[in-house]
Amino acid sequence: MNTAEALLSVENLRTEFRTASGPIAAVDDVSFDLRPGETLCIVGESGCGKSVTALSILRLVPNPPGRIAGGSIRYGARDLLLLSEGEMEAVRGNEISMIFQEPMTSLNPLFTVGRQIAEAIALHQGASAKVAMQRAIETLRRVSIPDAERRAQAYPHQLSGGMRQRVMIAMALACHPAVLIADEPTTALDVTIQAQILDLIREQQEALGMAVLLITHDMGVVAENADRVVVMYAGRKVEEASVAELFNHPAHPYTRGLLGSLPSLDDAAHGDVRKARLTEIKGMVPSLACMPAGCRFAPRCPFAEARCQDASPPLVAHRADHLVACWKADAVARAA
Repeated sequence: MNTAEALLSVENLRTEFRTASGPIAAVDDVSFDLRPGETLCIVGESGCGKSVTALSILRLVPNPPGRIAGGSIRYGARDLLLLSEGEMEAVRGNEISMIFQEPMTSLNPLFTVGRQIAEAIALHQGASAKVAMQRAIETLRRVSIPDAERRAQAYPHQLSGGMRQRVMIAMALACHPAVLIADEPTTALDVTIQAQILDLIREQQEALGMAVLLITHDMGVVAENADRVVVMYAGRKVEEASVAELFNHPAHPYTRGLLGSLPSLDDAAHGDVRKARLTEIKGMVPSLACMPAGCRFAPRCPFAEARCQDASPPLVAHRADHLVACWKADAVARAA
């Protein structure tokens, strides 16, 4: 992949957690680039390492039991892993912001939402308390919260789930970051509110020129929002391509399985209920403490052969700007 214009570059990232049976790698040798203004989606099942990757970028992995054991995370000319904690605090929420999965656990229940946004502005921008609150209210307006002055005085529990998520977006955007990390930003919201939140993120991305790292398990969200896609499985990156390339020419059997789980409206509309049903990926994700010797997807893979059980495939170029880690990539691509 072209790294010349990368705004954020993650290289060979390895994040481990200490357990009673020894350290296990939740993120294992993961690399990707995020370019200015683009939306990069990281997709995969729960437990594949998506959120740990996001937390690693901002050095928010709790230590102990977790630690970043290897790799680099370059933002511009700086390696974030080499910064002091004070220097890193100046990056978080200011140059790189994050929207977390569950706003009710991310917002402080003891303070009004306006105060929480204003504190971030005062900390990073050096604004007075009065100016910071005015800017907090303006930010709430920007994310389409009605009656922003009154809502700024509300506590998190007084707001709906969708409104709290808008507050989280407002807080993340308050300092006009260059990079926004959105970790499952529509979790636990109904479908209508999900669409509104994703539209809001896109609108603010265009207005501020941000790069967005969107973490999700929903391939429909990927199709609607991504420029490029990284597919993760059991802690590793197994495929990366542009969104059109990935959907039209999936070359990893896991990606093919994820796409096969999407319902087809055309089939349903024509009365073919059998085709309209979801297709499951058989088997279970392996335990991080007991990984297969070869390809981690091999026990669930319909294309697996003997060498898949013995050797882990390297991540190599399959087509132009298309990387895949699979011994049978050509066969998978033809089958898709």
